[in-house]
Amino acid sequence: MNTNPEFNYTFTVFTATLNRAGLLPRVYESLQKQTFRDFEWVIGDGGSTDNTEQLIREWQKTSSFPIRFYSEKGEGKNAALNQGAVMAQGRFFCILDSDDWYVPKTLERFLHHWNTIPESEQPKFVGVCGLCAYESGELIGTRFPKDVLDSNAIDLRYVHKVHGDKSGMMRTEVFRQFPFPKELGKFLGDFVVWNRIAQKYQTRFINEELTFKEYQGGGLTDKVALNWVRDSGAALLCSRELIGLGSRLPWDPKIRGYANYIRHSLHQHVPFGQQMAGAPSKTLFFLCYPIGIYLRMSDQKVLRDNETAKERVNRIKVKIVNEN
Repeated sequence: MNTNPEFNYTFTVFTATLNRAGLLPRVYESLQKQTFRDFEWVIGDGGSTDNTEQLIREWQKTSSFPIRFYSEKGEGKNAALNQGAVMAQGRFFCILDSDDWYVPKTLERFLHHWNTIPESEQPKFVGVCGLCAYESGELIGTRFPKDVLDSNAIDLRYVHKVHGDKSGMMRTEVFRQFPFPKELGKFLGDFVVWNRIAQKYQTRFINEELTFKEYQGGGLTDKVALNWVRDSGAALLCSRELIGLGSRLPWDPKIRGYANYIRHSLHQHVPFGQQMAGAPSKTLFFLCYPIGIYLRMSDQKVLRDNETAKERVNRIKVKIVNEN
C-alpha cells in the first residue's frame, strides 16, 4: 500500500487515447485482473469522435478501481503525458498505451522489485522497467544482459545494446521534473525525456515479460520516421542533447548523433556557423557533415513520396464519389 502522504495510491496507470474505443476494453480488463489493487487509472483523450467517453463513463460506475477521464483535443501524446503527471495521485506513474495490456501480476512485480532496492538507495532510482512481448509470446526487442540490472536508459541503449520497447513504472515526483517541451510540437521523441532522467537517476531493469503490445497501423509507432522529418525541431533537440553526452557515448551512436544533428539543423535552416558552434567536437562535425547532407536529401524524398501517396488517395476518393 502507499505510505507517502502526498499520494492517495501506490500507482497511477496513465493511458493516452484517440479513437481507440475498440481497444480500451482490453486495457480495462487487464487492470481489472491486477493482483495488486492500490492504483488508479487516468485516461487522457485527444478529442475522440467514437464512443470512447461513453465507454469510460460506464466503467466509472462499476469499476473496482478509480477511473479519471479528461479530454484535451489536438494537443498530442506528449502534452497528455505532462497533464497526466500533474493529475497523478499515485506514488508511481505507469504509461500503458491503448494498444498495450498488462499481465495480472504486473503492478505486483513492479512494486516487488522496487522494494528490493535498499531504502537508502531508492532516491537514486527513478523506477523499475520490464520486458514487452507480442500476444503470441514473442519477445519485443532484446533481453537485459542480467536478470536484474541497475543502469540507466543511456547506457542500456548505447553500452549494453538493448533495443525494443520496454515497459515500467517511475516515481511520479521524478517524472514531473522532466516534462516534455511543449514548444517543439506533438511528436517529440521520448528519448529526450528518458535521456535527461538517465543523467540523474538509475533504473532497475528486470527480465520479466509484464506487458503485451499490439502495434496499430497508422499509430505513432507506425509513423515515427515521418514524424521525425516533419518535427525536425524536436529531432534537432534530441540529437543536440545526445552529442552533448560526450564521452558517455560509444563511437557508433556518437557518429549517428552528429549526422542527425547536422541533418535536422539543415531542415531547420540553422546557419552553418551556428551549427558548428553548437557541436562539442569540431572534428566530428566536419567528418559527419556529408552524412548529414545525405540524410537530409533522403528525408526530402520521404516527404515527396508521402505527399504523392496522399494525392493518390485523394484522387481515388474523388473518383469513388463521382462514380456514386
